[in-house]
Amino acid sequence: MFYFKFLLLYLIINTSLFATEQKTPSDVYAQAYLLKQKVIYLRQQANITDPCPVIGYQKGKEPRHVLQKALEVLSKINRYRINNNFGQISIPNYPSRKITPSDVYVYTKRLNEEVSPFCDKKFLSTLKVAKFSNKTPSDVYQILWEVSLGFDKILGIGGFTPTDVYEQSQTIVAIAKFLRQSQGEYTEIKKFKVKKDLHPNHALNTSYELLNKIAKIQKKLWIKPTKVPSKVYKVTTPTHVYDSLQNIIAELQRLKTRLGLERYFEIKHTKDDKTPSDVVANLLYAKALLPSFSMKKPLNQYDKKLLKKTSNEVFGLSEDIIKKLTTIASYKGININIEQPKYIYELKPKHVYQKSIEAIEKAIKFKTKEGFFKSNIPDQPFRTITPSEVYEQVERLDFTVTLILQQNYNKNIKHYKYMFEKHKYSGKTPSDVYNNLWLISKILDQLIGTSYTPNETFILAKNISRSIDTINKHFQIKQSKYPIENITKNSKSPKEVFDESLKIYQTFKKIQSRANIKDENVIIPKEKNTTPTTVYNALRIIIASLNEFMIEYNIQYDDKIVTDNVKDKTPTDVFIVIHKANINLNRLLTDENY
Repeated sequence: MFYFKFLLLYLIINTSLFATEQKTPSDVYAQAYLLKQKVIYLRQQANITDPCPVIGYQKGKEPRHVLQKALEVLSKINRYRINNNFGQISIPNYPSRKITPSDVYVYTKRLNEEVSPFCDKKFLSTLKVAKFSNKTPSDVYQILWEVSLGFDKILGIGGFTPTDVYEQSQTIVAIAKFLRQSQGEYTEIKKFKVKKDLHPNHALNTSYELLNKIAKIQKKLWIKPTKVPSKVYKVTTPTHVYDSLQNIIAELQRLKTRLGLERYFEIKHTKDDKTPSDVVANLLYAKALLPSFSMKKPLNQYDKKLLKKTSNEVFGLSEDIIKKLTTIASYKGININIEQPKYIYELKPKHVYQKSIEAIEKAIKFKTKEGFFKSNIPDQPFRTITPSEVYEQVERLDFTVTLILQQNYNKNIKHYKYMFEKHKYSGKTPSDVYNNLWLISKILDQLIGTSYTPNETFILAKNISRSIDTINKHFQIKQSKYPIENITKNSKSPKEVFDESLKIYQTFKKIQSRANIKDENVIIPKEKNTTPTTVYNALRIIIASLNEFMIEYNIQYDDKIVTDNVKDKTPTDVFIVIHKANINLNRLLTDENY
């Protein structure tokens, strides 16, 4: 009895302590270190005998700079895929919000998962996530830069070229011009003429001049100014300049967010070879374009709260994806049956996020069928899900679908983020978005020609089972002394599997109530013809609730189960996993187990 009372106190205390648990730079460093081991392996496989590059200690880096460096690494992974005819992957834009180590963790974890398919499974089985402490964003920046440089020889390049740097400077010019116009300044400024024989060191110095002006603007806008580095390189390369421009872009994004502005720019690849002189000319032009933000002039700024996405924006994005998928169907000559799914009321962003993962999983499967190599399927991050994070996931879905359209059907199709004419919606809820994502999932089934089988449902069931085991272990629930009954005597139908899934959902609602977690009145819909897909949809909703509980009590997730060897499963196999998981979940509600 004493232990049971102690547990209740433990639950109450932990709710307040861990509800806002965030990742640290040390957590991010551990993921970056794991990534570096994989890059070293790829170098060995490519017969590169040189050690992986090492750079000097970095100073003054913030999570926003680290995220920009992670995007740089992702662009090299993308180039590796293109070089090997694997097809492109989605590269997100810099988010319009303050960047935290938790954000960088998600991006760095994705880098790991995008590289894993290129590594031997036996090698991957030897890797473990190491533990680090007292790491800073500068430490993470340093190791990610080493990873980026380590990729260069794998790609068969000597680092970034002046043309690569020039394209980055084009982005900077576009943002500077946008900021100028945001302050009502439209007078024309002409580009500077510079010498034709300038070198990377001139471009680097000019980038520092631009960064210095940005820092002064940040002071006037009452935000912490960025630190302007001093040149420390004996030999300056285009890669050093590229790195500096990445930091400039991060700081310009910060200015946009401060002003309550959001806009992204589609920069076309440059066909002509560019030189450091071209880069210097662009950087001087951007410096001249930036408005003064003088205290003598009114400041044009907008409500920053509006940068946070709502279900209205996510719904609009999902509508565009539906149009793109039906366009693909028309190109392929497939008559799509757009049957509206059953509407589920009172859903939350956590449920929509799970549905977006399902849609991305199917889009990647379709993408593979369309000639691309497989790519990473995201997980839910270890934190409370907001509509903004759902938006970023669905934006990734849009990128995947748009890539297929551009490569195989219509190269003029634009990503949603670059479109100007977007229909505005109001009064939309997470349930509306979920319904659209469910429709997208159904359309993808028709494009792929298959739907979920017991194999995919089995994988979800195993992940639920492992999460329940992790919860029981966290609360020190006694293990059963008796083996769980053998229930394989009779084969089970998908309907029986679905009914067992509802039982586990009802059990968990009791646990949510006892944990004082507000329960949504979500009713999992039944269908006349129950299929493995029906079960799959139910398990996704259950996973969303399990994740919320684990986040609330800071119960760390186990890794996903390996899916490659899951085949030839039947509804009976899925039933057994769910039935056993429900028995183990009920142990959490039994006095004798404390």
